[in-house]
Amino acid sequence: MLNKSINSKTAGIILGVSLIGAIFLVSQGYLLTKNEINGLTRAKVVREVSQKKVLYIINKGGGESTSYQMLLPESSSVFSLLEELSERENFDIETTIYPEMGVLVENIDGAYNGTDNKYWQYWVNGELPMKAADKKEIKEGDEIEWRFAPSPY
Repeated sequence: MLNKSINSKTAGIILGVSLIGAIFLVSQGYLLTKNEINGLTRAKVVREVSQKKVLYIINKGGGESTSYQMLLPESSSVFSLLEELSERENFDIETTIYPEMGVLVENIDGAYNGTDNKYWQYWVNGELPMKAADKKEIKEGDEIEWRFAPSPY
């Protein structure tokens, strides 16, 4: 009788430990799966964000050039990104708006049009567009450069 009682206690302990172990393993498996899913979701977001960047360069001439990586919001123009960059990097810009043509950038960070016969011009992917900066749409991967230089015309 004593032997049966010990065997039932032992069986009960083994069953209890097995049940707790099984619950632990299942819960760890769930957490691992949840972490894997979160990791994949984060990787997807990082990949999507990294694909929607542009290179933005402010070239004041004389070897003074600064490059920025910028995220590309929907419907961005050369000018909207310049405004965003000026707020982010804390520099001033001044403009004149011509209702029929668009925005003319007069000053970026203290370099004013006409100084030393230099003017602000923007280039997109190495080309000088023939439209105002607020009219030029930007797409992912573009390289925008503002150059403070004598006019090429």
